[in-house]
Amino acid sequence: MAKIGFDNRIMFTYEAKSYSGVNQIAALVRKDVNLVTGFTAKEYIRGEKCKNLVIYGTVDKSDYLEELEKRGVIDLKEVRGKWEVYSFQVVDHPMDGVEHALIIAGSDKRGTIYGLFHLSELLGVSPFVNWNHAYPRKRKNVFLTDEVNVVTKEPSVKYRGFFINDEWPAFGNWATEHFGDVNAKCYERIFELLLRLKGNYLWPAMWRSNFSMDGPGLESARLANELGVVMSTSHHEPCMRTGEEYSLLRGKDSIYGDDWSFISNREGITRFWRDGLVRNRDFENVITLGMRGERDSKILGQDATLADNIDLLRDVLKTQNQLIKEIIDEDVQKVPRQFVLFSEVEEFFYGDDKTKGLLGDPELEGVTLMLSDNNVGYTRTLPSKEMRDHKGGFGMYYHMDMHGGPFSYKWIGATYLPRVWEQMTQAYDFGVKEIWVVNVGDIGTQEFGLSYFLDLAYDIEKWGGKDASITQKYVSEWVERSFGAMMPQSLRNKAQKIIWDYTGLLEKRRHEIMHGNVYHPLHYGEAQDVLDISEGILKEAAAIKKRISDEDMSAFISLLYYPACGTANLMKMWILAGRNELFARQNRIEANQIALLVDACVKEDDALITEYETVDDGYYKGFGRSEHIGFINWNEEDDRFPMRYLIYGANSPRMMVSRKDDEHYMTGTEWCDRPQTWKDMLRADVDSIEFDLINGSEHPYRFEITADNDWMKFSKVEGEVKARERITLSVDKSLLKEKVTGHFDIECVGFGTAHTTVEVMPPQVVPGHYMESDGFVCIEAEHFSSKKDTTKGSFEILSPYGRSGSAIKVFPSTADFLTEKKRPSVEYRFWIEDEGDYELTFDLAPTTPTTFKTEQYLGYSVNEEEICIVNSVHRTDIPYFLSPQWAQEAKDNVKKVSEKVHLKAGKNTLQFYGMSPGIVLERVLFVRDGVTIPSSYLGPKESYLGD
Repeated sequence: MAKIGFDNRIMFTYEAKSYSGVNQIAALVRKDVNLVTGFTAKEYIRGEKCKNLVIYGTVDKSDYLEELEKRGVIDLKEVRGKWEVYSFQVVDHPMDGVEHALIIAGSDKRGTIYGLFHLSELLGVSPFVNWNHAYPRKRKNVFLTDEVNVVTKEPSVKYRGFFINDEWPAFGNWATEHFGDVNAKCYERIFELLLRLKGNYLWPAMWRSNFSMDGPGLESARLANELGVVMSTSHHEPCMRTGEEYSLLRGKDSIYGDDWSFISNREGITRFWRDGLVRNRDFENVITLGMRGERDSKILGQDATLADNIDLLRDVLKTQNQLIKEIIDEDVQKVPRQFVLFSEVEEFFYGDDKTKGLLGDPELEGVTLMLSDNNVGYTRTLPSKEMRDHKGGFGMYYHMDMHGGPFSYKWIGATYLPRVWEQMTQAYDFGVKEIWVVNVGDIGTQEFGLSYFLDLAYDIEKWGGKDASITQKYVSEWVERSFGAMMPQSLRNKAQKIIWDYTGLLEKRRHEIMHGNVYHPLHYGEAQDVLDISEGILKEAAAIKKRISDEDMSAFISLLYYPACGTANLMKMWILAGRNELFARQNRIEANQIALLVDACVKEDDALITEYETVDDGYYKGFGRSEHIGFINWNEEDDRFPMRYLIYGANSPRMMVSRKDDEHYMTGTEWCDRPQTWKDMLRADVDSIEFDLINGSEHPYRFEITADNDWMKFSKVEGEVKARERITLSVDKSLLKEKVTGHFDIECVGFGTAHTTVEVMPPQVVPGHYMESDGFVCIEAEHFSSKKDTTKGSFEILSPYGRSGSAIKVFPSTADFLTEKKRPSVEYRFWIEDEGDYELTFDLAPTTPTTFKTEQYLGYSVNEEEICIVNSVHRTDIPYFLSPQWAQEAKDNVKKVSEKVHLKAGKNTLQFYGMSPGIVLERVLFVRDGVTIPSSYLGPKESYLGD
């Protein structure tokens, strides 16, 4: 077994003929080796004796590799001519005087760089070693054997990268604080991060920055080219010029004119584009085509027709392609170009029934068509079968940060991996394989989601597929890679749970649009669930923090503690604010205590940000300052912190009695009280009820509970209530033979008595059926009783996924069954008390149609009757991304489709059919006509399944 040791005898080759950027990366890897072993690798001099040697180079640009190949030590056939491939081989006695060697041979510059960084990974060095100061575990006797030998495949996606956007105030202040500007020194750190994550492609910051001017000058662009980073510009910045450049260069006497208009200033704008292409032509770029208005606005005014916009864009594309032919290459097909179908440009591409769009236009031949998501992580249109052979292929512009509609989210990274997995794997299946770029805003706190996005793009066979649990494996590996050196396995397991918990909260509702009225304070216990998870995160993260060394605190705070605790504290704040408001409205004295807790959360928010920005001598200063509380508009303008409500208690003791998950209450007063009947224990799976004795006064009261039967048991039957006392009523149903009704009284001694009726039923179940209770039946989509597959597709369970934790979806994701006779289906079985009309609601993931048509169909039938086919898009007269439905679904992260159905008494079935691609079902709810279920954000808990 060949092996190489990394000790005080380790050396690295160096070849002047190698790419200078490769040698720079090799120097970083030598530092990585030193971090792990404590030894500094020396530079090898040809001919000297060497115990352990790292030989690196690029095929056909390395004398070492050429010599080794000629002597048969390595075989480069599988590497030569490939895109970003590397061979990684541990061998013994590769050449005279060398005992052991690691040979890294890249097919091209980036292939070699990825091979070098692969060595760092194998030594336990995190990609965030310099970005977040995530230092590796120090080790002795470090060696690699030929068990690690590998020849990699080409990456799944050709260009993989991110977009630094919405960068003020956070990223911009950080860059200015540490580098003086968003300049080449700043970008050197960013390029390293990108390459360590096996990315290769970048859209640079552009709000107030000019990548090819602020280096200073072209220094940033030159450095990118040297290191192998492919540069481009965002969706509205053509011909390698940033959006802000024109505002700096325009003027009455400017050669570029003073009007960003291709109609009134055609010559000036064309010259502006020409000079951008000339300036950057020596670098590896993907050139953006097209045109938008200044600062990403519409290109023409409101009075312009669809045809006007399309004709103008066609003229722009023709002009830009001609410039590229003249300046870059006469064969324009050899020049990487992109056209981004973002916002209304999508409409210009597809056109409508009366106006031909740019689809199929000769000017777009060979151009990568960049599709986009719906601003919140669900892809919009995907390539149809007829489009998939488009020369130039397809790309995806994806958002993990957004400054725009329907709402902005720029603070802490809110990426839930199963969503990225499902949507981007589907996009890949539809043929989106040329470019993936993700908007990560400031980068800070986006490291987790960005890692997965780029790893998925690099190797979708490993991290994609149709099993959502692959994301759990990824989190485990990411935690090991990021925190393996700073915490034992027991703490890493807790770190994994923290990540799932805080990103799961954000999958339900993002920071900026969280308010006190999102989750109902009491109904179904949904607010309490969020509060319990949030407090659990805060407790566990604080416990881990106590065991983190000062050296590791920077990485711990930035990669886990701040994102998780910042999220948990914000969620806790809003849950308490909602509870404070309700309790104050009901004059519960406890509201005053909760108001103090809300205030503490507001202060903790600032404390967490301050800690993040001061740790590691202020390394992250600037990154935490994005507004993130209480948006009432699409952005932070006029955002509002929670209000706190204080009450004056009643002059005498005041009792209120309420079930813990019900806002209605009894007071025990003589004239105005409304006695309640509790039917909770008619459910087969409920044998206890928790209720609260509440005080509406600062004066404590004594209580006594008496019942007219002996089958009711209470956790406490007397005592004193200062603010709130929780009591548990339980019943042993095994002692009952039939439905019974009992009564109990709660006396506020000396002031009044509340009268309560309780109905209890021995377990009445129908095996294999979900049982109706309180007029509804709720079923999680994954809990189907049976399914039918077809040769063309089948339903698969996605877990983890979505708001409720699971869902189902048809695979392959490209399959369309709308016109098929045989469709995959699942069946749900449930039991209904009495025949009647019900509202059936499907809770779906808020995916969007995969075509530009406003159509996305689902199919169902009740009791095997005729299939009903329903369009999940509510309005078909406007583009989906402009509709109120899109805006609401993006905020709530759910698409609801409701239908009226008639159900029979007893056993019923629901069949759900595969129809349009992209439909993801999370849960099913039947509600009897005339029944109003308690208001809530997430809906009722799942009904009882008979067994």
